[in-house]
Amino acid sequence: MKRIILMCLLSLGLLVSLNSNLVAADYPKKPVKLIINFSAGGTTDTAARLMVSKAAEIVGQALVCINKPGAGGTLGVSHVARAKNDGYTIGTCNMPAVAIIPQIREMPYKPFEDLTQIAAVMPYEYGIMVRGDSPWKTWEQFVDHIKKNPGKITYASPGTGTTNHLVTARIGKVLGLDWKHVPFQGGVKETAALLGGHVDCINNTTASVASSIKAGKIRVLMVTSEYRFNLCPDVPTMKEKGFDFSQISYMSIIAPAGIPDTAKAKIEAAFKAAVEDKAVLKGTGKLDLHPKFMPGNEYEALLKKLAKEWGALLPELDVKIK
Repeated sequence: MKRIILMCLLSLGLLVSLNSNLVAADYPKKPVKLIINFSAGGTTDTAARLMVSKAAEIVGQALVCINKPGAGGTLGVSHVARAKNDGYTIGTCNMPAVAIIPQIREMPYKPFEDLTQIAAVMPYEYGIMVRGDSPWKTWEQFVDHIKKNPGKITYASPGTGTTNHLVTARIGKVLGLDWKHVPFQGGVKETAALLGGHVDCINNTTASVASSIKAGKIRVLMVTSEYRFNLCPDVPTMKEKGFDFSQISYMSIIAPAGIPDTAKAKIEAAFKAAVEDKAVLKGTGKLDLHPKFMPGNEYEALLKKLAKEWGALLPELDVKIK
């Protein structure tokens, strides 16, 4: 009797496996949802939409973009983590939503268990920026003003726990600055707060403010990424200013854990093609964005390394670890 039951279970397992493979073999049969974890018009949204047309061409179905911003990018990531792992819901993800924020507060997902990293597709480009009509023409002038006005200067970020927040806090720690952090729900809202005169400076990406930089409405005082911006080539990087660290974060494409291998491979190939497409690169280049492909397994290893490094740094920045 036990032998019969065992044979039945093995047969059932084989049927499930075969059915899963057959489903994946003709994937996708319908449009795929792409959950964008930041606001419309922001860097992640803009880059994702530029890549989608080419990626959809390779996938063979439409990729339907749906914005779910909030909580430093974790709301959109949560949505993907909870979705059915059939390959019909994927999303964008920022590095902190996996490597940093889950160390600060409880998340409805386990970053390295509930998510699959399909591929990293673009490093973000960051800088510290002020209004174009502000009195500060250089980083040194701004730092001098902060020191002369302790507790009065505000800096904004797209959310608590993002690299925008933490790298700026780390800069303040190194220089002994007494300034206040003001988190917003995405880069679009922090930019609006700056232009509206509600905060003194922001740490933001170039893409979402490219037009404002060109129009002179926003001035970049210091590049916090590793390399200078094409939009403002005369503005130095923080390493050139003597700091021994830079702001490093990536945009990746994620899926719920357990996505069929065939579906994962197809999406990965689609975004690899998008990242290397001349039309996509032309569009992103105008915004000073530089897509770069990294396989999912390689990127996940980097995420675990960054999680460990940030875990050690958070207490130094007076950020409580849960």
